[in-house]
Amino acid sequence: MNPQLLVALIEEHEKWSVDQNQGKRANLSLADLRGFNFSSTNLRFAKLAGADMEGCDLSNGDLRDVDGFGASFVMADLTDSDLSRADLRGAKFSRARLHGTSLRNADLRQGTLLDGAGKDVKVISGDIKQRNSNDTDKKNTNLIGACLAGASLKNADCSGAIFEECNFDQADLSMANLERVNMQRACLTGANLRGANLRGACLIEADLQGADLSGADMAGARIDGANLEGVVGAECLQSTGMQVEGMSPIRDQLTATLESHKLWVESNGKKGRCCDLQNADLRGMDLSEAWLDGANLRFADLTGANLVGARLIMADLSGASLQDANLTSAILDGANLRAAILTDAIMTAVRLVPVPLMDNAGKPIGREWPVNLSMANLDGAQMMRAKCRGLTWWVPACSMQT
Repeated sequence: MNPQLLVALIEEHEKWSVDQNQGKRANLSLADLRGFNFSSTNLRFAKLAGADMEGCDLSNGDLRDVDGFGASFVMADLTDSDLSRADLRGAKFSRARLHGTSLRNADLRQGTLLDGAGKDVKVISGDIKQRNSNDTDKKNTNLIGACLAGASLKNADCSGAIFEECNFDQADLSMANLERVNMQRACLTGANLRGANLRGACLIEADLQGADLSGADMAGARIDGANLEGVVGAECLQSTGMQVEGMSPIRDQLTATLESHKLWVESNGKKGRCCDLQNADLRGMDLSEAWLDGANLRFADLTGANLVGARLIMADLSGASLQDANLTSAILDGANLRAAILTDAIMTAVRLVPVPLMDNAGKPIGREWPVNLSMANLDGAQMMRAKCRGLTWWVPACSMQT
């Protein structure tokens, strides 16, 4: 879905949410919305069934009562968002940020989504039944007593969450960030906790029978009275250490990938292929003058890379590491740099301006797509003569050189 159409749909939905005789309820079912910024957006009652919202910024969003059946929130930022009473059966939250998220009375049961051809798309999640909705901790997710049996929370960031007495039977919590979580008296029988970060977690009287703790980091965790019968990887209870997911081996194919992507850009998507370099190890690579407009570079490691004069218009660099990278004269118009690491990067004469949105006839609609620098780390970045306008950002305290 193109940005201008999405903006129009949201405007109509906001009108409808105020007066149902005005505007129109947003129907984004099965839509490809990956990487879009919905921060602080009112999507209450919106239809999001089967929508792909991977990597979206939904922080502070109003998602109450949404139809999110089978939707994908993989790597989405749901910080302080409200999903109360949402239909999230079959929804996926792998590597999602859930700090302060309200899931009060949301439905996370298993579900089966039918695509347009009537084929089953199997999805797994849990059933949330909030027993203590009055004790929600606004700083951390509170799911006291929730039933998340079979839930898929792989790689999810749930640090500080309250999962007291929750049912995680057979749940997939592998590589999840569960630092300082309260899982007192929780049921984790048969759960997959491989590589999970459980530093400082409270697992007092938790039932871990048959759980897989291989590679989990249990430093400082409290396990008084916990049932550890049949636990796999029990050695982590004495010696801890977290597994680090490796980067994808694409260096040898990079030249061909970039040539195909350039053809894709020049032909307006009719030829070639949009490159997917998510999680790619590109440390120290020479990407000067490269055409990377619209490329997927989420979480890529570009530490020390040469990006002098590179075109990165509307590219997705969210979570990418650009530490010590040389971005001199690079064009980053409309790029998504949310939570990117740009410490000590050389950004001399870099261009960071909004991209004008066009209608189907190629005419400007009077709106622009800004560069997103929210949560980016620019400590020590050199931005002399940088051209910046209309930026969306909230940057932690840092010392940029401008």
